[in-house]
Amino acid sequence: MLAKLQKYRIHLFSTLIFLLANIFLSAVNQSVISFILILTFGLIHGANDIQLIQKKTLNYNVKFFIYSILLYVSIVILGILIFFYIPKFGLIFFVLFSSFHFGEQHLGIHTVDTKNIIIRGLLYTSYGSLILGLLFSLQWLETHVIIYEISSLFISKKFMEYYFYLSFSIFFTISILYNSLRKILMIETILIIFLGFFFSRASLLLSFSIYFVFWHSIPSILDQLNFLYNKDNSRKMKYFFSSLPYWIISLLGLFAFYFYFHAKPETFLPLFFSFLAAITFPHTIVMGWLKMYKPEVRNKNN
Repeated sequence: MLAKLQKYRIHLFSTLIFLLANIFLSAVNQSVISFILILTFGLIHGANDIQLIQKKTLNYNVKFFIYSILLYVSIVILGILIFFYIPKFGLIFFVLFSSFHFGEQHLGIHTVDTKNIIIRGLLYTSYGSLILGLLFSLQWLETHVIIYEISSLFISKKFMEYYFYLSFSIFFTISILYNSLRKILMIETILIIFLGFFFSRASLLLSFSIYFVFWHSIPSILDQLNFLYNKDNSRKMKYFFSSLPYWIISLLGLFAFYFYFHAKPETFLPLFFSFLAAITFPHTIVMGWLKMYKPEVRNKNN
């Protein structure tokens, strides 16, 4: 078991550090640290999607690059419009989409002995949903305020708890049915309990940022580094510089989003999460597609 936990040493160590630091950090300092983490590692982990598409398809054609950019931006704009005009649907869609994405990233390191797309989809979505359900139920008051500001929906604490229980039940049932998942069920249960303890002690924003960055974004970046550059010694610098233009554009987009809606300090968090949701849509699609798509070998000059 200890050997299996070694895979999560970054996750556990970082969370433990912030669990201890949380005792001494003021609410303002927690918010500052959270925003710094999300706006750096959180945004950067999704800033190389176009390069990932090119690498996977072996298509480095300029026309293909432009089409990819336009499609990517169009999906972001669509996400913003959904949140602006049909926020209830946008919120539910974002939670389920994010749940699938979190589950796919976290459980992707394990072999799942089924090729059934529906089973895999349920597995990944239930895992991500139980993480978000755990966070939302333990931080219900702050979560309720943000949800209500975004969508005018009132979601009770009891509903959040049922959402967590249902998600955990689905995840547990699927894990029991497959031998490869039964082997990691105990480890995953321990990790969920550990996260629950952290979520109950930290603020909503700090809890989300630590999970989003150290449990999702950084492992995703490491996977992308391996895929894009293999064992290239300068791969971290290459990744950073290739991400830089998209990262800057994302930051400028956030500030434009903020000033366009004339956000007040008390409404900044709902707007921030709405923007984060909008730019998450295409990234989730790209990462899911990369795991399923098998390209034909083609000439790089096509």
